[in-house]
Amino acid sequence: MEIIIGENAGFCYGVNRAVENAIKEARMGITYCLGEIVHNQNVIEKLEKAGVIFINNIEQAKGKAIIRAHGVPKEVYEKARKNNISLIDLTCPSVLKIQQMVEDYSKKDFFIIIVGNNKHPEIIGIKSRAGNKCIVIADKMEIYEQWEKIQNEKNILLISQTTHSSKKFDEIAEELKRQLKNNANLEIKKTICPSTEIRQKETEEMAKKVEMMIIIGDKRSSNTNKLYEISCKYCDKVLFIADENELDIRKIKDIKTIGIMAGASTPKEDIIRVKNELEEVWLWNH
Repeated sequence: MEIIIGENAGFCYGVNRAVENAIKEARMGITYCLGEIVHNQNVIEKLEKAGVIFINNIEQAKGKAIIRAHGVPKEVYEKARKNNISLIDLTCPSVLKIQQMVEDYSKKDFFIIIVGNNKHPEIIGIKSRAGNKCIVIADKMEIYEQWEKIQNEKNILLISQTTHSSKKFDEIAEELKRQLKNNANLEIKKTICPSTEIRQKETEEMAKKVEMMIIIGDKRSSNTNKLYEISCKYCDKVLFIADENELDIRKIKDIKTIGIMAGASTPKEDIIRVKNELEEVWLWNH
């Protein structure tokens, strides 16, 4: 069995920074974190053991609280100030740039279109900076569902959730250019994180070459779900697992080449354990 692990599989810079700093803060005393720091249950359990307490409302915190990698709505900062809560802001730097961009364009009276998942915490945080002139769409077809809100706007900014599909963003951008023509000033800022784009491209290339793809990560992770979608498009056999415990031995025992890719919130140790389990299965059956 040949096992190929993606060079860009696992923690991205923003997630690694958030997790390491959360552990450091917990070592210095009780530390609260508003929402799950990343979408990965194994990481959450590790941080809980280190002493991080996860809360759903900033007013539940005492003393200090972490802002997770996805970022939070703007009003959270004011609530923290009123309740004398010191914030450790571990929002991904790429997300912070988008938040500031949206604020700046909103002040210039731009209508803002965000490409992404409307319920994702990153999007919720970004939307809070956009005022009332903002919509969220996930794919090209949703342009038509929201067309009444878009068609009469003269200044439009198109941006993206950092972990969204690069190809879907490009499709949306091209369709908006076709539909709007010269009737509006459309500014396109492809704010997908560079590491997300690289990981998606590597997944596509790998999926074309192997018999089976294994995607490792939490089902709630946006960027990991995109890797799964890409893999399914280019490879007939794809498994989406959280860790080695979810491996289906029956589906892998006769496979000759396996590609492994993991989302940005998946720790390296999870990837290594899956690889080790695969090697054990191969030895046991041969």
